[in-house]
Amino acid sequence: MELLGLFGLLVFFGVIIASLKEWIPQDVLPVQSALILTTLFLVVIAALFGQPINLKELSANIYIHPITALLAGFLVAGALEAAGAFKAAIDILERLAETPLGLPGTVVILVNMPTIFAMPCGRILAAALIPAALLFGYELARVRETPLLVSVVIFGFIVNAAASCGPSPLGGIGTMGEGMGGYDIGSLANAQQVGIMVITAVAMVSIKLIYRILPGETIIEEMMEENEQKKKKDNNKVPASGYFSFFFFLIGIAVVFITKPPVPIQTILVFFVIVIMLISRVSIQDLIGGVILHPVMAMISGFIIAGALIAIGSFDALIELLSIAAEMELLPGMALGYVGVAVILANTPSILPMPCGRIMAAALMPGVLLFGLKVSEATGNALATPILLTGFILNAAASCGPSPLGGIGGIGEGNLGTAIGISGKPQQVGIMMGTGIAVLIIGLLGFI
Repeated sequence: MELLGLFGLLVFFGVIIASLKEWIPQDVLPVQSALILTTLFLVVIAALFGQPINLKELSANIYIHPITALLAGFLVAGALEAAGAFKAAIDILERLAETPLGLPGTVVILVNMPTIFAMPCGRILAAALIPAALLFGYELARVRETPLLVSVVIFGFIVNAAASCGPSPLGGIGTMGEGMGGYDIGSLANAQQVGIMVITAVAMVSIKLIYRILPGETIIEEMMEENEQKKKKDNNKVPASGYFSFFFFLIGIAVVFITKPPVPIQTILVFFVIVIMLISRVSIQDLIGGVILHPVMAMISGFIIAGALIAIGSFDALIELLSIAAEMELLPGMALGYVGVAVILANTPSILPMPCGRIMAAALMPGVLLFGLKVSEATGNALATPILLTGFILNAAASCGPSPLGGIGGIGEGNLGTAIGISGKPQQVGIMMGTGIAVLIIGLLGFI
């Protein structure tokens, strides 16, 4: 095992843990910036050890496809927001609540809507639909006379939004793993979507029965008053272009993934943007307003640190360490085995939750893929690699929900006036269960 590679691995995890523990203040040095500085530090150390890293080695691990798909996805999101598509979605939900489906059925659709829409970042729908989640959560709590249901709905919606970027075809985390593994884009998505439904349901049940997170009453009352005032001001009118954009996007994406045309997804998304802009008269300024730089920078910083770790042999050291852990006997005749170590590796993102799952995904995906091949070789199961990739991708995507470093869970906690970080545990329980179901599906059914 090369000492330089092991050193780089220890430095990487040291920075991640120091960020989580706030030893590196996030308001002074966000984790993305810390990883860029870590890369520069490793470049200097490698040069001192006589193993200089050149720019080509650093950039070789930056996969352009998920980045361009992510940017194209944000352009679509910006066009949908400007055209009123998300307002149309809220209006449709309100109408559904008055049908035989009722309020409970509508809430089920609402909390799963991020996965249905599958935006490139869960923050898009978390921001767009949180007023609807608050409204329906409050209404359900009022009808059932159980204030706890507000938190159940909000955090169910939040964890669903966080996880939804995993199977997203618009530059989601899954596209990185599928691309590196040589699998068709979207081939790991169905198993993840089932896993997300499990994550959502388990998190909601955990909040209701075990963690019992109660919202602040004054906060809820203020939010409801603001919502009513906003509805009166807007006169509850949704432009026809909003409905057109909403259904055009859903139907268009469905057709693309059923027919699988020989056209890059980026080209198709740009076409969607042009159509929505023309029909809805969306301006360039409104369009650009939908682009969030945070996940883009998270992905790039992850790729860059991964390039440095590859160059100095850190992933070789990681595979060797994981293999030693798999074969080491904890008790006489008992070892974790390759499957046991793979389970720990797949859950690493939620064990060390970053503000965006792309950080851990981009940084560790090459190592996860390599260890997946090692597990396949050790177990004789060719599906071991996609099983590990699927678990790691879903875990990484969902992990930004409970992250204390500005994860999506903070949106719900802020709106409900609860303690910061209180929603982390029920979300993590859901993530652990959902990840297990997703990998079980791949293991039993393969690519579905």
